[in-house]
Amino acid sequence: MDGREAGFDEVQGRILADLPELSSELRKAARFLVDHPDEVALVSMRVLASRSEVTPTTFVRLARRLGFADWAALRKPFEDRLRSGNAPFAAKADALVKRGAEAIFAESLRTISANLTAAEAVNGGDEIAKACAILERAQRIRVAGFRSCRAPAHAFVYLCRMFRRDITLLGGDSGALEAELAALGKREAIVAIGFSPYSRELGPVVEAARRHGVPIVAIADSMAAPVARHAEVTLRFSTDSPSFFPSVAAAMAIVEALAATMLARSGPAAAERVRETELELQAFGAYLAE
Repeated sequence: MDGREAGFDEVQGRILADLPELSSELRKAARFLVDHPDEVALVSMRVLASRSEVTPTTFVRLARRLGFADWAALRKPFEDRLRSGNAPFAAKADALVKRGAEAIFAESLRTISANLTAAEAVNGGDEIAKACAILERAQRIRVAGFRSCRAPAHAFVYLCRMFRRDITLLGGDSGALEAELAALGKREAIVAIGFSPYSRELGPVVEAARRHGVPIVAIADSMAAPVARHAEVTLRFSTDSPSFFPSVAAAMAIVEALAATMLARSGPAAAERVRETELELQAFGAYLAE
């Protein structure tokens, strides 16, 4: 394209305008970009190629056909869109209502399945091992997740408490977040979960972690997320959804898988603590009698 940066809407319009003139292979890749914009920003070109059933070089050729210098330049507007969160929830809700309810349930489940596949593809063994090592070294783990990310944050704390006691949910007490952040210690670690638009509470969490020298394990929708930019390691998830609200299903799956991996790496002693915790819960009457 010309020398200026193209926005997401402009790129989408260009793709749709050029679609009839593209070869069958380029057309297949172009349609995938239009239909799966979140995945374009989140996963590698190799993964995109596999899902769209074209070769990776097809995306390079498509980028040049559309006037971009390379694939990275074409991908950038998709990444910017994901960061900006520029599709308001209300607008998406209006579109959903106009569309009708007949196929939404099944499509939502298919999209969640695709998000889980993407999470497996983009989070390699090295990232998982690094995240676990950071958390294993920490004397205390603090978990930050706000608004819709509260659910995966709470789940991670609940699961990890089955085999280690030194994990807490930041902001668990109303109004206490600032006091908790002021008490951070250098031998602690933070797990921060977020997606665009990012909760404002993540700002003070990141700033406090930097000030106290506390490592961050980010679970985010993009490597460009504010929390990811300051993290030691980032595990990524897609929020793609046909609904009006971003999906957190993949984030929930990541925290469950991370907790399971941490337990497996901790060995028999951790398994024994799970057994002890389960017995305590039963003794307290935590479960209904069947």
